[in-house]
Amino acid sequence: MITLECASLKGFLDCASLAVSKGRVCAVLTETEFEKDLLLRIFTGLTRLDSGRIFLFGKEMSSLSSGELNGYRKRIGIVLNNGGLISNLKVRENIMLPLSYHSSSHYDADEKMTTILDKIGYDDDVAALPGPLPAYQKRLAGFARAVLMEPDLVIYDSVFDGLSPDIRGKVLETITAFHHEKEGRASLFLDMDEGLLNYIRADDIYILKKGKFYERN
Repeated sequence: MITLECASLKGFLDCASLAVSKGRVCAVLTETEFEKDLLLRIFTGLTRLDSGRIFLFGKEMSSLSSGELNGYRKRIGIVLNNGGLISNLKVRENIMLPLSYHSSSHYDADEKMTTILDKIGYDDDVAALPGPLPAYQKRLAGFARAVLMEPDLVIYDSVFDGLSPDIRGKVLETITAFHHEKEGRASLFLDMDEGLLNYIRADDIYILKKGKFYERN
C-alpha cells in the first residue's frame, strides 16, 4: 500500500524505510506533532522527498502524473484528529462531500452514514454547522466521511486522543469491523502516544526517531 525506500528529507528523514502492506494494521509513533503531520503529507504526496523512493499501491509516486496521483488518493481515507471539516458546510454536507466529487452512486449513502454515526456514538445534529462541535465529534464525522468512500487504505491521525472509554470502545469496534469488511484493506495509525498500542492490535509497529524508522516487535 505505502512503501518508503531509503527516504530522505532534510532535517526530518535520513534514508528511512518502512512498509504498510496489504491487509495489515500498522502503527507509526512519532515524537512530535510536526513529525506526524509531515509524515501524513509525505504519504499522500503533498510533500516530496529529497531522495529515496515512495510507492503508493505499488506505483512509484514520483512517476505519477497529478491525475494519476489523485486517482490513487481516492483509494485512501484519512481521519484527521481535528476532523478536517469545512466550517461553512453542514456536518452532513461535509460527510457526503468526497462522495459527491468522486462517485456517481449515492445509493443508500444517507442510511449508511446514519448507521455509522450511531455505531460510533455521534449524537449531534448532522444539519448543524461543525464550528461549535467538540473536537471529538468533528473527528467522528471525519471518520464517517472516510468510511463512506470505501477506501483500500485508511490513515488514522491520533484518532483516540481525548475520547472517553465508552466512545473509544465504540470507535475501536467500528474501525476493526471496517478493516475486515474488505479483503486486503490496510489501516495505518499515526500517533505520538504509545498508549495507542493498548487499544489496537497492530501487525507492524514503527518508531520514528532521529530520522529513521525502527521496527518494534
